[in-house]
Amino acid sequence: MDYAKLTEDLKAAQREVWLVTGEMEDGGTANLDKVFLTLPRAHEAKVLEAIRNAGLYCRAKRRWIGDGYMLTVSKGQGDVNTKAVTVFVAEMERRGYEVLAYRQMD
Repeated sequence: MDYAKLTEDLKAAQREVWLVTGEMEDGGTANLDKVFLTLPRAHEAKVLEAIRNAGLYCRAKRRWIGDGYMLTVSKGQGDVNTKAVTVFVAEMERRGYEVLAYRQMD
């Protein structure tokens, strides 16, 4: 696993989020949507460091649909958060990562 590349890919996905959500109104239903990133056989401490170095938040590896990392990719609460997760997932998939959108209304 190339952790420097992971950091750069996370940063690139976050830039896409900012481009799309920068001017959005944050209406709609408040939600706890997150990005679930699966990285089999990756070293947890190094993944968490890459996530932090990309300016994102993840508390720790967790179990949802397998083992992975639940990422916060937006400071939005409603529509902005929903769109941010959608854009981030699409960009990370485009870059070859196994990633899912976790959706939960508050």
